[in-house]
Amino acid sequence: MTKVLLVEDDDILGFIIKEGMEIIGDYDVYWSSDPQDGLLAFEAFQPDVVVSDIEMPGMTGLELVKLIREKDSNVPIILETGISSSKIIMEAYSIGIDNYIKKPFLPAELDAYIQGLLRRVNNNTSNIPKTEKKAKVQKTAEDVVQFGCYQFNAKQQLLQSDKKIWELSVTESLLLDLLVKNIGNLVTKEVIAEGVWGGTKYMNAQSLDVFIHNIRKYLSEDISIKIKTVRSVGYVMDIF
Repeated sequence: MTKVLLVEDDDILGFIIKEGMEIIGDYDVYWSSDPQDGLLAFEAFQPDVVVSDIEMPGMTGLELVKLIREKDSNVPIILETGISSSKIIMEAYSIGIDNYIKKPFLPAELDAYIQGLLRRVNNNTSNIPKTEKKAKVQKTAEDVVQFGCYQFNAKQQLLQSDKKIWELSVTESLLLDLLVKNIGNLVTKEVIAEGVWGGTKYMNAQSLDVFIHNIRKYLSEDISIKIKTVRSVGYVMDIF
């Protein structure tokens, strides 16, 4: 049974989503029309996935995401929105959402998004091809790799330098793991979509740009590490 926390202030839409998801089956949906109640429910309900609207009275969906991310960096979060502003969508990705779905949508569409997220989380990085360059990437302990001045534990989603420790999101960890395991090789957007998002239908260019930007920022302490963009094709991470 997949536990979904739904935060939606529109009573009609909230009812349709809750009932529709539970009719689809294998879903236990806690629906809150108030974001403050939703935040309290997050701790008590311990959902597998959070689905939240953006525009709500008292607290926006973006504010709710920030507060949830302070408590849990791993739980998948989907934002539902009728907003087409790329600036707001990029901000949403930068604070920790995993995907967004445009209104109006059917419960079956949300089911596909949730299953895509859960599939990549459950698969983790086990199906990602390994082409490590041993001179540049070394396994220093169980589940920990060393590259440049960094140590990275994909399972615990931790990146550490001499100065700082970052708790990565699920998406950031999957993407970084894919790049590290292919040091010096081109990783196409199709491979990234499948390995990180669970398929091309769940990835969009804006979200990938944001996550690559975040990873470059984390790795900026070591100037020998570069992530090169191969226009319209993918990325190459290398250590010089």
